[in-house]
Amino acid sequence: GPMTKLVEVYKQLSEYQLREVYVNPKHIVAMRQDDRMSSVLKEGQLPDQLDQRQTFTKLYVDRGNTGIDITVVGDLSTIKEKLGLDNRSLLKG
Repeated sequence: GPMTKLVEVYKQLSEYQLREVYVNPKHIVAMRQDDRMSSVLKEGQLPDQLDQRQTFTKLYVDRGNTGIDITVVGDLSTIKEKLGLDNRSLLKG
């Protein structure tokens, strides 16, 4: 289907946790590497199952009148591929 499963890093109270999230690739308006989350990982604040070398991608999801941004586990090119955005420009909308 059109939804793609990714793993989101989110903060609950003062702790970072992981959860599955389903994203509609058509609603993603921007993506960039999330360097801040990499720093958080190096500080030891993320769940233990993550490799220290793991990188993260921030997705900006447009939901009509509201936009949300979520951080997911994976580097930019991996996430782009998973979302099927490899062969078409994000600018086409």
